[in-house]
Amino acid sequence: MNIQDFNITEHSDLEESYKKFIRQMSNWYNGGELPELAGQDLRFALELQRQKLQSLGLDMQCNLKNTGSPEIHVGDIFFNDRIFKNSFIGGNMNMTRSIGSSQSSLYENTSDISLSTVIQNLKTDTRPSASVALCCPHCGAPSTLGELESSCKYCGTKFLMSELYPKVMNFFIYKKEDRADNDAKNKRELKKYLTVSIIPMVIFGIISNLFVHQTPIMIVNIIYGILGGILAGGMIGGLVFGFKKLFETLALMGNSLRGGGKIASTLLYANKIKKNDPEFSSEYFRDKITSLFRMAVYSKEASELACCKCRCPEKAADIIEAQLYNFSITDCKIKDMVCDVDVILYLDCLHYNNGKIKSKTDKFKMRVRKHIKNETDLSFSFAAVSCPSCGASFDARNVKACPYCNNVYLHEEHDWVITEIR
Repeated sequence: MNIQDFNITEHSDLEESYKKFIRQMSNWYNGGELPELAGQDLRFALELQRQKLQSLGLDMQCNLKNTGSPEIHVGDIFFNDRIFKNSFIGGNMNMTRSIGSSQSSLYENTSDISLSTVIQNLKTDTRPSASVALCCPHCGAPSTLGELESSCKYCGTKFLMSELYPKVMNFFIYKKEDRADNDAKNKRELKKYLTVSIIPMVIFGIISNLFVHQTPIMIVNIIYGILGGILAGGMIGGLVFGFKKLFETLALMGNSLRGGGKIASTLLYANKIKKNDPEFSSEYFRDKITSLFRMAVYSKEASELACCKCRCPEKAADIIEAQLYNFSITDCKIKDMVCDVDVILYLDCLHYNNGKIKSKTDKFKMRVRKHIKNETDLSFSFAAVSCPSCGASFDARNVKACPYCNNVYLHEEHDWVITEIR
């Protein structure tokens, strides 16, 4: 995959695709249909997430609103293979997320966010082979590009190339700090700490001065007690507030630097893989492992998925929303073109446990495997594959053999699969 400069003025079509996807996602999160622009893996992850929420008796709604700034940011890099180009594009907006059961509301949060997407489109003057496996955007059945252009053999819908591309391959939500909101919150907290500290110190100062009799005049003793209590209480409250904010700042710094210490190893191992697979890039790999993790934790049983050769740990079982913050590659072993990669995922997740929803920062270690004798294909998805033996198209997400010729389909020969999560 080549990393190249990106010129925003030449890609207004990406902006329109981004706006359309945001509308579709907002509709999806409020009980609507799957986003038409979502790629095959993203559609599958969203389906699994909704199924998990429904099995828990939960309903999640997200309302996305423009913050008043219409600016859409197109990334300064993109990555591509022989046919496709994946571009980074995002924007700022306000999101209100609410989650509840039939009995009550369990969680609600409103915050300014940055929502970034990876949008895949055809490179200029390129066209995929008619035999490329694709899912029908209308009915979801596995098919090929040629069949969909003629008409889907299951639902009969006919598609133009412009209706099949572009596609949104992944999305990432990053919460933004609201400086004005933080200032107001700090003022409220400071007032609370000062009040809690000053009132008891004033009472103590008045009582102690009355007993000590610093002066023969009672009213003067009371005034001294009040002034001393205000001074002492203000100092104590201010110090407690200051230490609290210091610890919060250190924690925030640690949170924002997650994975930053392993940049060198990530670049080193990514380059090692790229030497064997020229189409590989760390950006593509980030998108792939994010999709794999979401599928695993949203599914009822991860080991039943073809892309996962293990079970999820118990600490991941109650995750109902997972957003990647950063990732690190910590090890990479290649033997006979079989590549095993150890990664650490730094995530912001919502957990549902004992009837309560909590927001947590999580860290998971994951091992993935792929036979890298075949070059990376940006458009590949197990949702629609072509059998290497008979050429038939089928959905390989939950099967281990071709349903037409019964030959074993080795998933790791075609894409990354999870072998361990901990």
